[in-house]
Amino acid sequence: MSPMSSPIVALFLTFFLLLSAADAFNITKILGSFSDYSTFNDLLTQTGVASEINDKKSVTVLVVSNSQISGLSSQPKDTIKKMLSIHVVLDYYDKAKVDKVPSKPLTLTTLYQQSGKAQNQQGFLTMTRVGKQVSFGSAAPGSSRDSIFVKQVTTEPYDISVLEISNVINVAITSSPSYAPNASPPRKALAPGPNKSPLASPPKTTRSDIPAADAPSTTTDSDAPDNTSAASIASASAVLLIFASACFMLTMI
Repeated sequence: MSPMSSPIVALFLTFFLLLSAADAFNITKILGSFSDYSTFNDLLTQTGVASEINDKKSVTVLVVSNSQISGLSSQPKDTIKKMLSIHVVLDYYDKAKVDKVPSKPLTLTTLYQQSGKAQNQQGFLTMTRVGKQVSFGSAAPGSSRDSIFVKQVTTEPYDISVLEISNVINVAITSSPSYAPNASPPRKALAPGPNKSPLASPPKTTRSDIPAADAPSTTTDSDAPDNTSAASIASASAVLLIFASACFMLTMI
């Protein structure tokens, strides 16, 4: 390697880094020049959404004024991050492009769609012309589409565009249960059967509770006829009859 090659490589790398830094943008600094969006800007920083925006190449941020975002500020941090991510479109739209939006809805992909947590089209927006106005709304079923384009705040052509909309975009909430990390699934209770409680031991049965079975009837010695006595009586009667006959025959001689 020639002695001149190292300085040339270092100069080339420095020039490349400066060029890359010139192309980068910082949403926090951009919004810092507009006091009307200070709350929106603070929430972007607190939730980390600002860093995600800065990593993108071409985005449109739909900002809401301080007077219209107070309701969102009181929500849990995860909810705020979700809602802010829905206000970041992964494409470049300035006023010129918005003015050309047709009456047929356009589907826009948001930063929330890239999170992998979006359900039921929650990661998409629709942009539609209604008369002279252009409205934004969530593509999730049941969501209202009443966020109206107000004005273009600022742009860095084809890199980032900041547009103001009238209010926070409404997103329909699904009925699925919220996710709780490391939580054990609820145990199912056993359905009690008739006259039984779940997991109860069967009642003990006493001898008095057992109904008497239909057993064949038996007779005791006092109830059964005495066959031996009857036979003895019959034999004695026969002997007497024979003796009487013999006596009668003797009297006839």
